[in-house]
Amino acid sequence: MKLGRYVKLRKEKFGTVVFDTLNEKVYVANSAGKDVLDLLADEGNLAEIVGCLVNRYDAPASKIRDDVLRFVNFLRTAGLLAIETEVPK
Repeated sequence: MKLGRYVKLRKEKFGTVVFDTLNEKVYVANSAGKDVLDLLADEGNLAEIVGCLVNRYDAPASKIRDDVLRFVNFLRTAGLLAIETEVPK
């Protein structure tokens, strides 16, 4: 999973500003959202992202997983994730 090619990130003290340059929209993510976006920028998968955040935050793994899934679903719905296609064999 990775961010779309028209998505640009700007890190701020409070988190991250997300620019959708294709649709000219701006979103703001808090520090936890910044961590998810950073891991997505590194093309991490959901299991890797949740594992990293469980090590960083003092919260139950199930809560972190639910929050990550909700955030990733938002990113997908907003068109901020790259469309993944299978390569024919």
